[in-house]
Amino acid sequence: MIDPAKTDATTGVDAAAKPRPRSVRRKFQFVIAAAVLLCAVWAGGWFWANRIAAERIAAVKADFVAEGGVLGCNAESLGGFPFKFTLDCAPASLELPSRGLSASVGALEAIALIYNPGHVLASVQGPLTLKAPGDLGVQANWSSLQTSVRVGTSRLKRFSAVADDLTTTINAPANPRLPTAAGAKHAELHLLQNDTDATSLDLAGTVDNFAVTIPGAPALPALSAQLYATLPGALPELRDGHVDPLPVWLAAGGQVKLGQLSLDVGGFLANASGDLTVARDGVISGRVAVRVDQLDRLPDLAETLHPGSRDQVARILGPLSAFLKPVEVDGKTWRETTLTIKNGKVSAGFIPLGKLPPLKLGNAIGG
Repeated sequence: MIDPAKTDATTGVDAAAKPRPRSVRRKFQFVIAAAVLLCAVWAGGWFWANRIAAERIAAVKADFVAEGGVLGCNAESLGGFPFKFTLDCAPASLELPSRGLSASVGALEAIALIYNPGHVLASVQGPLTLKAPGDLGVQANWSSLQTSVRVGTSRLKRFSAVADDLTTTINAPANPRLPTAAGAKHAELHLLQNDTDATSLDLAGTVDNFAVTIPGAPALPALSAQLYATLPGALPELRDGHVDPLPVWLAAGGQVKLGQLSLDVGGFLANASGDLTVARDGVISGRVAVRVDQLDRLPDLAETLHPGSRDQVARILGPLSAFLKPVEVDGKTWRETTLTIKNGKVSAGFIPLGKLPPLKLGNAIGG
């Protein structure tokens, strides 16, 4: 038997529920429409920005050509939709005949992230062919070479370059003292803005199994090294996208706060830290704490680098050992002393150790 009250109640519930599907559909349709609109705006913005980027690239090319340069790119393409901009060029080359400079690589890919326009990534494929003034020629190749650049509103934030399995051959008829070949299993270079001082540049680098061939010299042992240092005043503001930090750094005092320089050469280990200054003429001064291990290998290493120096180095090691105190670092016993460098002359206490040649600073000497 049908209960009219229940029937009426059920009918009322159904009637009240009927508008809800329409409301849900309207909301869903609104979300879809908003998403489509957002995608359309995003796509329009990307293609607009892509056109601006293409115009900027064309302007840079025009300026380069106006200065007598030649840019080559057999297969150039701009892409990366929807979240990045990419520039592919294979092969890529440039020439500056007025300066006797030319270079080419197998391929170049640059990526700019649309959500972080100040960050540009680049990957370069070998081989590299470089010709420079003085009949200098360089051939290089690698298994991987990648770079990353981050720029803030007025200063460089970070530059990084990482290479694996790097091999290089060098032809320099005008300078027979230059190496004829060099290579490394792995190499990194990082330039960063200091966290506490925006005008200071942090420098970090590493090289593993670096080997070099020098004409007329015996085979040199492979070298591995790590470096971390801070250069106060070496990060000036960018001007028209260009910056020359060397004159500014020298004007600020040419300071080098050496956090760590570690070397492994033929089993001889050394670690240095301290404060240095570089004068405008390239002469170095300062004080450096040095830790060494496997010191007995130093005479043979010196003989390899400078034939005829083994006995002299061996004679210095005797009195020098009196200034070396044992230090325990990370479970390893080192021998430590402090070196004083005054106008390029290096000494440990009253024992003279030699003289550092001045750095070649080019045009910055007079700046």
